[in-house]
Amino acid sequence: MSVQIEASRARVTTTTSKHSITMIMGMWLIIGLFIDGFAHNHGAVETFFTPWHAILYSGYLACAVWIFMMIRSNKIRTQSTSWFSAIPVGYKLGVAGVILFFVGGLGDMYWHTVFGIEKNIEALLSPTHLLLLSGALMILTSPYRAISAAEKGTAPTFRQLLPALTSIGLTFTVFAFFLMYAWSFRQNLWMARGEDAIGRAVVDFLITTMILVIPLMFVLRRWKLPFGTVTFFFLFESIFLAVLDGFRDTSSIIILLISGVIGDLLFREFKDRDAANWRYKAVFFVLPVLIWGLYFAHLKLFETLNWSPELWSGSIFLCALSSLGLSILAAPVSSDSSK
Repeated sequence: MSVQIEASRARVTTTTSKHSITMIMGMWLIIGLFIDGFAHNHGAVETFFTPWHAILYSGYLACAVWIFMMIRSNKIRTQSTSWFSAIPVGYKLGVAGVILFFVGGLGDMYWHTVFGIEKNIEALLSPTHLLLLSGALMILTSPYRAISAAEKGTAPTFRQLLPALTSIGLTFTVFAFFLMYAWSFRQNLWMARGEDAIGRAVVDFLITTMILVIPLMFVLRRWKLPFGTVTFFFLFESIFLAVLDGFRDTSSIIILLISGVIGDLLFREFKDRDAANWRYKAVFFVLPVLIWGLYFAHLKLFETLNWSPELWSGSIFLCALSSLGLSILAAPVSSDSSK
């Protein structure tokens, strides 16, 4: 009997409202990250002790305190003899992330003191910053892991799934932050000449496409896609990435808003069907065509486009084909072999 009691205590769950608070704290942390990124990119960081770091690390502290409060509450409620067994389902890696982020923060302070302040790509590849990245990801993914532990096959509303969607959105936004040099909407590589520059631009288009479509595949593997999810993810990432340049160019936000709304309308037509159905895969082919078609149309109409039709159309098709291939691999296995 005591073994059964301890086993039940080892799977302490928490409520959607508490997951929402976790994500509010996580949003605080990531807002600090992007403001700090803006400061690094514009030479505004000359010491470790800056207002930008204050926002970042206070966001981390808020996450750490909140997770501790949840564990303490669970320990009292379940009368558990172990702090470890009081950790909610999905949050064990989050606790490890809190510890790892703390170690990375101490290392970052030491690194800045000894080696100075990094700028641009150096800041993104700094070992201590990558430790902070690892810790943040472990914290931010906690609500998704917890909500994913619920029964499969449910069809939650957008509001019910919002903490999990925010968890996924923040996670891929952090990936986009550390790959900001490959975020196509920030680059001017379409104006470059030469095979190397063009090849780099095509790779950036592929990376940006993956950052945009893979979050949707994560949701579809687990739940039916609530209306508004595509727009939510696309706007989430585009707005945060625009912070890095002080919203100097908002065309990416408009392009991804239009693409997201159309994507939501397409998914809505068959949202009750199996995610393994070929219609879902077709939408994943269409989404990159929409995004990059609007992107190149914007360049042609309002800026400069030096690429030949073979280059821009081939890039669009390659991104669409890659998205389609990933959607095939990511789709849940269907009992109907005809799908």
